[in-house]
Amino acid sequence: MVFSLFGKKPQPEPAKPAAQKAPQAPAPSRPSAAAEPAPPAAPKEELGSLDFTAPGAIEVHEEDLPGHFEIRESTASMHPVVEEAAILFANGQDEAALASLEGAAPSSGLGTAADQVWAMLFDLYQAMGKRELFDKRALEYSVKYEKSPPTWVEPAKQSLGPALTTGGTAFVAFAGTLGEGADKTIRQLEKIISANPVARVEFGKLQSVDVLGAALLLKTMKAARKAKCELVMSGADKLADLLKSRIEVGRREDETLWMLLLELFQHMALQEPFEEWAVNYAITFEVSPPSWENRPPPKKPMAAAAPAATPAEPNVFPLSGEMYSAGSDAFRQLVDFAGGREQVSIDCSALKRMDFVSAGLFLNTLANLQITGCSVTIRNPNELIYALFVVLGINQVAHVERRKF
Repeated sequence: MVFSLFGKKPQPEPAKPAAQKAPQAPAPSRPSAAAEPAPPAAPKEELGSLDFTAPGAIEVHEEDLPGHFEIRESTASMHPVVEEAAILFANGQDEAALASLEGAAPSSGLGTAADQVWAMLFDLYQAMGKRELFDKRALEYSVKYEKSPPTWVEPAKQSLGPALTTGGTAFVAFAGTLGEGADKTIRQLEKIISANPVARVEFGKLQSVDVLGAALLLKTMKAARKAKCELVMSGADKLADLLKSRIEVGRREDETLWMLLLELFQHMALQEPFEEWAVNYAITFEVSPPSWENRPPPKKPMAAAAPAATPAEPNVFPLSGEMYSAGSDAFRQLVDFAGGREQVSIDCSALKRMDFVSAGLFLNTLANLQITGCSVTIRNPNELIYALFVVLGINQVAHVERRKF
């Protein structure tokens, strides 16, 4: 799929010279001053509608093949503060997004974007668990605009569910090289570990591993063990093979790779290979072998079927939790769920965050569903996610219903 967030606008055609009569005797003349346009009217403080979607902002070319959808920006549709905060939040930079929104909210120059900025700010306070700031700003909002502010919603307790799937809630995927460049994915995993009893990790797409990446992952896996967060891993065998290909018994190099391999076996509850490689490690580095720690066997990732729909809403597909690093399994489930249906609703009420990579794949998935004739409605995303959807043009390939503020 090809899409451009900030496509170049077409350059205006050069003005054609006006037809002139045959020149007469030259006469000196002064150039007339161009009339200056009247200054724009100051924006009104009164807040307008919450529908800021600009029809035609994104052009979708259906003649492109599925998977090669081209999205071109044709008009601006969002306030810069809204766009910036949406991207920062998607990238996990909550404090930076908060600073941007808090700096903009008191301004009187937001115009019709004011309600959206405030709604994003309240949702961000909610996501970050900042109850006191939420209440303080709610009072400020009600005084400033003489409107009722939103109410704080106590977060629901974490529900693990019977099937622990890779994809969707609390999920990260490593791909390519596990090296210094994987620091963003590592930070996402650290954040999930700090807030969840279970984290889902995909290693199956890794092609190589280096010492720097191994050190980052080793530190994070030890932190998960300390926090008693269980790592449900897919493709761990692939990572183990990559590590074993880089080390050699008797060659005293790359100790970090050895330590990561042993930590990986520990998380996989594979005692026999752990003890074998612990002895190899002890021989190589002339130290005592690390000791095995008895732990409960890890949960195994399971392929999840499409979510069960209630009889009252047979065409509703839910997305929930925090979606990192594409969440491709969840979107494959969406495609399977949409098969044979002309209309599908995606419920985002429980979706806390979708990162930029996941949102790009989501756009591609929805565009391909549109080509097949399936109409998609996205319900109840929070304001931060809604803004990201508009930035990417998701609102041009699906109908997005905003929550009432």
